[in-house]
Amino acid sequence: MSRVTRDVARIEPAALLAVVLILTGTASPGQIPDITQPPPIVRAAGRFTARPLSRPPVIDGRAWAAADVQLTYVPGTVPLRTRTFSLTVRDCGDHGGDFTRCQLLFRRGRGAPVRIHAGFTAWVFVTADGRYIFTEPLYALDVRDWKQYALFEALNIPNYTKIEAISGDGRRLLVSRRGCAMDCGDMRFEYYELILPE
Repeated sequence: MSRVTRDVARIEPAALLAVVLILTGTASPGQIPDITQPPPIVRAAGRFTARPLSRPPVIDGRAWAAADVQLTYVPGTVPLRTRTFSLTVRDCGDHGGDFTRCQLLFRRGRGAPVRIHAGFTAWVFVTADGRYIFTEPLYALDVRDWKQYALFEALNIPNYTKIEAISGDGRRLLVSRRGCAMDCGDMRFEYYELILPE
């Protein structure tokens, strides 16, 4: 193994990513997000948009496919398709709420796990390309820009939410919501099409 190879192998993954982004012209040094700290919460929708639906689309596996939402009610590792980062769950309990929720931690390479946000979540959904991580009540973490959007506030889609499906092009999510967590009787679901940024 050459000295250069040994030196590169010792670089932390976050630092290596920063070097690659700078050398390829994707970002300048001042633009590299600090993924060793929790992402800042953005109280706006950014480039996310949503529209209410009078009824949900048919989930046929082609135009719309069921979303691979992982429930987070026991500690452990969240199964993911991407290998660019990992997610783990810890500190599960009711935390003064109405059912079990947990902390969610993000880790890239050998870096230390970072708590994604200060709250707790009952579910997590990661897009196939690993760009976005969605959590309850409806946060969207942009992994590349390391910003977390409070979409439930910005788009007025209050809890209790769930991501039901993803469009065939991967750019739209079907979100369901209603005003109670369980034992809701005849309370109807509301549906939204959440459009991801290009």
